[in-house]
Amino acid sequence: MKLNYYVLWKKDNEMLSMYLEKYYLLLLSYLREILSYGILKSEISNLLKIENKEFILDPDQSAIINLIYKEIIKKEPQYLWDYKIYENKLKKEIDLFLLWKYDELQMNKWKNIAWTSIKLTNCDNNPYNTMEAHPDHEKQWVISWNWWEKTEEEWLKVYEKTFKLLKIVDIWIYDELNFIIKKIIPLGTSLSVHNSASYKECVWHLYLWYTINSSKPEMNNLEAIIHESSHNKLNLIMHFDKLILNNNEEKYYSAIRPDARHIHWILLGYHAFAPTMYIMMKAYLNWLLWNDIQWYEKIVLYYIKTKLLQKVFKKYAILTDLWKEINEEMDYIVTLMDDMFKKLNPSKEIINSAKEKQNQHFKNVNSNYYNLQY
Repeated sequence: MKLNYYVLWKKDNEMLSMYLEKYYLLLLSYLREILSYGILKSEISNLLKIENKEFILDPDQSAIINLIYKEIIKKEPQYLWDYKIYENKLKKEIDLFLLWKYDELQMNKWKNIAWTSIKLTNCDNNPYNTMEAHPDHEKQWVISWNWWEKTEEEWLKVYEKTFKLLKIVDIWIYDELNFIIKKIIPLGTSLSVHNSASYKECVWHLYLWYTINSSKPEMNNLEAIIHESSHNKLNLIMHFDKLILNNNEEKYYSAIRPDARHIHWILLGYHAFAPTMYIMMKAYLNWLLWNDIQWYEKIVLYYIKTKLLQKVFKKYAILTDLWKEINEEMDYIVTLMDDMFKKLNPSKEIINSAKEKQNQHFKNVNSNYYNLQY
């Protein structure tokens, strides 16, 4: 089949380059409207006169531009905050950029993860990062924006190890992520889980945990990076194109979440979990998780969950022409997963245990939400 790499990855991805150009032009239109309101008049005027593409596309600026445009110009407030704080932050960054003080820009602060062009840093101008992106985050009390029990050097070392492994597992995703991801922002540490977050208004920043009691925290990182970078890809596309035509009633079963979801969110989950489990299966078959029974059982469980996401999505989603095209690539990924699952050859005991866990998840969600469709 012909791949456009909506789901898989590729060096010099033409699809991504096209959407990044469209996103840059969109941000320019936002800036011109902000300027017409007299906001940061001299700063934006001078910025628009010079080469500014890399600066404007960087999430430390683009997230604030999105905020000011949507909350002030479009008058579609989502959050109760003083936008002047972020207006002043944008002013500061533009002033530094115009003075060629590139080392002082928020986008350039802190250290690159070895083997990558990606920074690991607490320096983040994204105003949306104060909002919970997952119902488990607040419950687990791990939002922190700092290193917690681990040192900065320990964080850098484990992410260096993660990207070395990624290069072994799939060189194309390694190349693509070095092109698109600008920063990984630490959310803190946690036990047993590795929650993560990303935001449509802040494309190419990932917010990740450190799973301190994991035997292989670098693999927890890998799993989360594939997941969130997939969200970023789709978030970029959704700035411009509708993917499904369903209404937004939150009544569909998600095999992943503890809450009912409308089909838009099932789409996001399916698009993220299929490539994530594809990569984790490749990692296992490349001996990177060999004889690790916990990861083996998790791969089996989340393979089953991904197949259920696919089932619900295919049953209920009303697709646009673009998603029909993306869906062909999704089906191709699942076919590759099916082949790898056969090679993994889990025992009936492991499969039955995974199915029992999945059935319990369904019962829990179904008992809390009426009229759940599945």
